This record gives sequence, C-alpha cells and structure tokens, in this order.
Amino acid sequence: MSHRDPHQSLKSEILERAHSRNAQFVIAKLHWGKNDIGFSLHVAPHSFSTAGFQVTDFLNILGFQRSACSFVDRGQCFVKGINEGFDIQKFASLFDQAFSNLLDAHKDLEKCGFFFDQPEGWGYFFGKGSQRSGSNWQMSGDGHTAMSKNLMKQSEDEAFLFKFTWLESDAGKGWVIHYRPKHLPLSSELQSVFQFLDMQDFPQCPEYDFEPCYWRSIAFVSRGDSRFDSNAETAHAWFDAHAKHFSLGIQKLLTANAEIEKGGLRLLPFRKPEERLNIDIEKRTVRPKLETTKRDISHFDVALSFAGTERQHAEKLATLIRDAGFSVFYDDFYQEYLWGKNLVDVFDEIFRKRARYCVIFISKDYKERMWPNHERQSAQARALHEKGKEYILPIKVDNTELDGMSPTIGYIALEEGIVKIADLLIKKMRP
Repeated sequence: MSHRDPHQSLKSEILERAHSRNAQFVIAKLHWGKNDIGFSLHVAPHSFSTAGFQVTDFLNILGFQRSACSFVDRGQCFVKGINEGFDIQKFASLFDQAFSNLLDAHKDLEKCGFFFDQPEGWGYFFGKGSQRSGSNWQMSGDGHTAMSKNLMKQSEDEAFLFKFTWLESDAGKGWVIHYRPKHLPLSSELQSVFQFLDMQDFPQCPEYDFEPCYWRSIAFVSRGDSRFDSNAETAHAWFDAHAKHFSLGIQKLLTANAEIEKGGLRLLPFRKPEERLNIDIEKRTVRPKLETTKRDISHFDVALSFAGTERQHAEKLATLIRDAGFSVFYDDFYQEYLWGKNLVDVFDEIFRKRARYCVIFISKDYKERMWPNHERQSAQARALHEKGKEYILPIKVDNTELDGMSPTIGYIALEEGIVKIADLLIKKMRP
C-alpha cells in the first residue's frame, strides 16, 4: 500500500488494538475502492528516556513513518503497511523485549565506537523534528591504500581477530580497525549486521596476508597542539573495548532482530528466514571436486544429532565426513551461522527437511535432554514421511531405547569405532 495514504480513504475501520509498556498499537483496514483495500499498523509511543536511543528511533529503523493520525489517542503515530492477518497481540508482546535487547546491544557497541542513527529522538514527544543522528567518524578512502601505515595494536575474541592501524593518505589520516572473522564464510545474519553497522569489506587486506577483511575508520581530529587535544584517546579506547564488547553487542543485536522477526517485522536488512537458510547451507557445503553426480546444494548429506556427552565422538565423525568431501551438519561447525537464528525452527528445518540422512547417537543422556529430543522428533517426522526409506541411522552408545523408534531398525554400536562408522557412512552416501 506504498502508493496509498495510510490515514485517508473512502472508508476505514479499526480492527484491533494492543498495548505494551512502551506503546499503543492499532490495526486499521482502509478502503480506497470496492476492491482496493489495505491494512496499516499504527504505533503511538508513550515512553522515552532522558538520553540515547529512543522507541521512536526503533520504529524508524523498522520502517515506520511519523504522521498525523486519527486512529490513536495522541493524534500522531508511526505507521507502516502490513499484510492481512498480522498478529498485533504477538507483535506487541515482543516489541518491548526486542527494544530492550537493542538498547543493550547499543550500549556494548557504543563502547566500540558504533552509534546507531537516531532520526527521531525526542521530536515526536515535543512536536519537533529529528533530535540528532548517529556520529560519523569515518575517513575518506578505502581504509587500506596509504602513503604510510603502522600496526598499533591487535586483539581477538572467540569469533574475530581485530587489528588497529594508523594510516596517512592524500584523503587524510586516522585509525582503521580491521575485522577478520575466524570462521568463514559469514552467515547471512552477520553480513546483515555488518551492513547495518556500516562496515566495509576489503578483498585483499594486507593485515591478514591479503585475505578478505571488514573494516571501519576513525578520522583524526585535532583540537589543539597537545596530543591530549585530539581524539586519539577515544580511538584507542574504542579499539580496546572490542575484545570484550563487540561480539557481545552483535549477539544482542541479533537477539533483538530474532524477537521482532517472530512478530512479523525485521530490524536488520535480512532476507526471509527460509532464503537465509538456503544461502547459508549452500555457502557451507563442501563437495568433492571430481563429483559426477549432481546433488541438491540446499541439503546436507548428513545431520548429526547427539547429547553433549557424545560431542567428542560426534566431532570426530563430522570431521571425517567433511574431509571426505560431504556436507555435514554438526553444530560446532556453524557457531557464527547459528547466531541470531531461531534454533527451534532451524533445527526442525534441518533434521526434518534438509538432510539426506540423520545419524543419532542413542544414549541415556540423549533420551533425557531437551535439544536432542527436539531433533529426534523432527527426524522421526521425516522418517515417517519417507515411508520405509532409510533416513535415521542409529549409533548405539548404550542399551537405551527411544520412544517411537522401532527396535528392529539396524544400528551400529559405538564400540565399533568412529573410523569404521565413518567409512560405512561414506560408502552409503556415495552414488
């Protein structure tokens, strides 16, 4: 309904209302003609903080526009077109938590020098325009080509390597922070986060042996003759905070998006969940170079389901399968990929739809733990759909029997050894 006014029509009616701690929500149905109908979501914030990122800014990022409005008590709202059947109660129940997670993400990322745009600020509450926008500290240039460049510091966390360089070029001087993910390729979610944070990619970064990196710059600002009259101390503090706060901030940002996505909207510039899953599986799939049989790149050859007590065995099996050129879903191979995803939906998708085979390590711990049971139920639903075709391949760790799984299904005992089990599995998967 982008070509239509969401407030003026030949006929309009309020379909449903909802409230949260931070806002009032209204769904309106608008008729511009007999068969020209649209639906809009109107949000009236009623809380703000004394400083920093506001509910109004959150709504702007979600794609809402500020406008005069007759559907809410305040007479002014933030409005966005929606599809028929939008669940306003669910959206309202998730709105506050998503906003809270976004605030927490902002606190961590602000310590690293990232400032979210604030296109609305307090303006909505005081009848004014935008209060302020995020600060731009970027230098001109590509962040790598320079007359002189010096490595000043480096650090890391579990997911990223960080390097801090001083750069002088015709375009100016300042600092560049280089980000090298430890586990490539990046998930669709992380790529979208970097886009949201306005981080640039560079295909041949000399700081990482001419491998790709992501980067952002901080222009040098001098306010006097003394080194204490510049932004050097600030730039160093921002870099020093990365090891503790950068990944934590990203996790919270992804959590905020996951919450609001459950409600039907997206905070980050993401594709739809099913599209992201297809893209990420394809990027993570390893195939034999001389393979002559074409296989579905949107599916794993095998997915491994196990309790934490069997992780050592599962990792060894996953590594042997992967090294043989087959695509295997083993969660530790996909730590960054799983960031920000709804794990219930992702695991169900993988174990019920996106694997040729499912290997289950059957044990007492497996039967008693939550996540293995969720994976098993999805795998059993797939096995039922296959109507007798092989899908679940059991490895017996002990004599435990699983509900719903026939004791007549052929299995291999763990005591046979992971190397032998891997060899048998590879032979089964080869055409």
